[in-house]
Amino acid sequence: MALALSQYAEHAATDLKFIAARAGKSLQGAVDATTAYLNGDQEMAAEAQRKALSAPDLDPMKPGVQTS
Repeated sequence: MALALSQYAEHAATDLKFIAARAGKSLQGAVDATTAYLNGDQEMAAEAQRKALSAPDLDPMKPGVQTS
C-alpha cells in the first residue's frame, strides 16, 4: 500500500506542478489583457479630449458637421 501511495504521489506531483504553472500563466495573461484594455481606454479618452479642445472648423462651404 505504501509503495502505491508513493508512486501516486510522484505522478501527482508532476501534474500539480503543471496545473500550478498553467494557472499562473493564465492569471498573468488576464492581468496583461486587462492592462492593455485599460490603456486603450485611456488613449481613447485622451483622443476624445484632444478633439473636444481643438478649434472648430466654421467653414460654411464644407458639408456635414463642422468640428475639426
